[in-house]
Amino acid sequence: MLCRLVLSLVLLFTSSFGFALSKKQFCIYDPVGSNGPSMTLLADLVPKGIGWGLEIDLLAYTDEKVAANDFKAGVCDVVFLTGTLTQQFVPFGATLNALGGIVSENGVNRMMKAIANPKAGALLTHGNYEIVASFPVGGVYVFVNDRKINSIDQFAGKKMSILNEDPQMMKLAEKAGASPVGTTLVTFSGLFNNGYLDMVTMVPVGYNVFELYHGLSDKGGIIDEKLLYGMMQLVAHKDHFDVDFGQRMREYFLTRLADIHKLARDARAEIPAHYWIATTPETKDEFRRFKRDIRLAMKDEGSHHPKALRLLWKIRCSEFPDEAECTNPE
Repeated sequence: MLCRLVLSLVLLFTSSFGFALSKKQFCIYDPVGSNGPSMTLLADLVPKGIGWGLEIDLLAYTDEKVAANDFKAGVCDVVFLTGTLTQQFVPFGATLNALGGIVSENGVNRMMKAIANPKAGALLTHGNYEIVASFPVGGVYVFVNDRKINSIDQFAGKKMSILNEDPQMMKLAEKAGASPVGTTLVTFSGLFNNGYLDMVTMVPVGYNVFELYHGLSDKGGIIDEKLLYGMMQLVAHKDHFDVDFGQRMREYFLTRLADIHKLARDARAEIPAHYWIATTPETKDEFRRFKRDIRLAMKDEGSHHPKALRLLWKIRCSEFPDEAECTNPE
């Protein structure tokens, strides 16, 4: 209530002195809706936007494909989507979601600082689309309905969710011999929770948001090996804003990193410890090989942006220079 009052007073002040705010529609994918975590995280854009001369209206979508289509149709000036769906708009930005691309919170921080450098602006623009912010929403893990599925060789024959036709996960399923099942963020949880799917890939926040504990039940668990750091991204129609809007946004969200990381940590802490399935060194090595093979295959096919992969490789090897991959740049 207090925030609304302050916002109303600010709007009244600006209108009284003849400042014209430019109205902008931000279409936000949030599986919970208007009161969900994405809307809460982005709420401070409304008062922040006033200082930039913008009257920002946040509109929640519970189906991200609808949000993406509305954005393409021009209904939205900005859209908030998973990295998988931003591939169609800005390939460099979507490649920041590469399997095994980022392996630590420190690596995320380095990546976020790198893309906030003004020199990176051109890479984050593709045609009239621009990635104006990226949000690391935590590690993506494999949720399984049977703890016996604890390594890649156990994936064979299991039904695996492939969200939004994600080509990376499709390759993982095919390479491991799993049976891919096409899903969306609207359908996957029901299929898993009702036993139709054996495996889904998700960030820890999905445990409660999508009630995945139903699918885990008493027999299931979560393989404690991070596939990637999940990214949500804000994509803008570049010509709907001043030329410096994207840079302002990227610099601003650098200041929000601590809050964003806390959300991911808190979500993981809410998952009962007994669900986490420990992985052996051999399993970790196997996952590492799979992830690298898939990254390189996606690069060869033109799906992954080579400069984004090189950036992620440099970040990994600055942290872990003794890794074998550091003698062979991506």
